[in-house]
Amino acid sequence: MAEDHDVSQIEKGSDYVQSLARGLAVLKAFDQDTPAMTLSDVARKTGMSRAAAGRFLRTLVALEYASFDGRDYRLRPRVLELGMAYFSSHSLVDIANPILAAAAEKAQEPCSMAVLDGVEIVYVARHTANRMMSITIPIGKRYPAHSTTLGRVLLGGLDDAELDRILAAADIRQVTAFTVTDKDELRRLIEHARTVGYAMAENLLEVGILSVAVPVKGRSGDIVAAINMGVPSSRHTLDSLGEHLLPILREAATEIEFVLSNSLIRQQSTPR
Repeated sequence: MAEDHDVSQIEKGSDYVQSLARGLAVLKAFDQDTPAMTLSDVARKTGMSRAAAGRFLRTLVALEYASFDGRDYRLRPRVLELGMAYFSSHSLVDIANPILAAAAEKAQEPCSMAVLDGVEIVYVARHTANRMMSITIPIGKRYPAHSTTLGRVLLGGLDDAELDRILAAADIRQVTAFTVTDKDELRRLIEHARTVGYAMAENLLEVGILSVAVPVKGRSGDIVAAINMGVPSSRHTLDSLGEHLLPILREAATEIEFVLSNSLIRQQSTPR
């Protein structure tokens, strides 16, 4: 066992800081389903001993990233600083925000952007019009990639080998009664989105919601993000999504790509 452990550490590199990794595991243990946990809960969820979990939790409390009421630990708003460091320094989000806001205003529908992280998508930007939506999606929210049009577009940006690897490892679960759980059928839908340049579907995250998504490509032509609009079936049909919202999304994606590409060119040509 000692030899296996040593190999693992070598593979991770000599700069790998295990205590940092374990501290982050404690932070990630808190989620929508378990916003408050006892020491025993955290230890069980992270696979740590109570003593180790306790040290990390007390450190988080001392740094004001968590609170403790005598029984339960909870994350405090200060933990948002960790995520905001990513968003504030990410030029793609900075570039996309005003363009997505304009697209949402033009369509009078919410417009979002997400990136792929393994088998999940992560929302990194979202703008709404003056209409109410039944789904409220905060920045940083994650969903299984297979259950969203954003995910299908993003998965379509992978090469075949990487797509096969992710689908093989994915736990395809029902989100609604209409979720496609057959991996062969899902791959067909992803390949179709890749071919036509967009994904369109209904009843994926919530019954009665239609969605259309398009890719955003970087300067090299790789898909770096996807943007979408999700709307109630009371306002649109799949046909009207294709006729009215898809062109707005494509225009927004083209504008983001143009600004992103030119921003990179300016950075590279700036004298040092």
